[in-house]
Amino acid sequence: PVLDICCGTGKQCHLIGNNGQKAIGLDIDPKMVEYAASKYPHLLFICADAGRIPLQKKSLNGVIISYALHDKPPEMRTRMLAEARRLLVPEGKIILVDFENPWNRLSRLGGFFTWIIERLAGGEHYKNRQQFLRKGGLKEFVEKNDLVEVEKRNIELAASSIVVAQFKDEHLNLS
Repeated sequence: PVLDICCGTGKQCHLIGNNGQKAIGLDIDPKMVEYAASKYPHLLFICADAGRIPLQKKSLNGVIISYALHDKPPEMRTRMLAEARRLLVPEGKIILVDFENPWNRLSRLGGFFTWIIERLAGGEHYKNRQQFLRKGGLKEFVEKNDLVEVEKRNIELAASSIVVAQFKDEHLNLS
């Protein structure tokens, strides 16, 4: 199975399920989970804290955290990643999608538009995003958290990247 942490409306779980994988969605917001479960009744959605996921150790082939790191405080990001590590089988992969510091003209434009949207979110969300980018965005998050990048795709107009990774100790065991 693949777990989508902070799944929101469940759309990504639906797409994963359509791709032949068993998908599980997790979100702390009961209204989001209720909506996702009503929209995609054939999938499993769990209402829980992403830092304390009620699933068995080493029970997942994949974990996705999509645009759900930048808006969290650093300690929550750490807890989410620790949970992903706990839940993944040894050869499991984690897919991270989040903001980067702009790297070229097009990504600067994308960064400006996402800055406007994130600024409108305001409060803690915006403060956490700014801290995430000051610390180097997704690129630095991957490098500083014991992850080995397996594949990466940049999304310039969103000033973001998609990173497929494995935890270093698991990656070394597979080499």
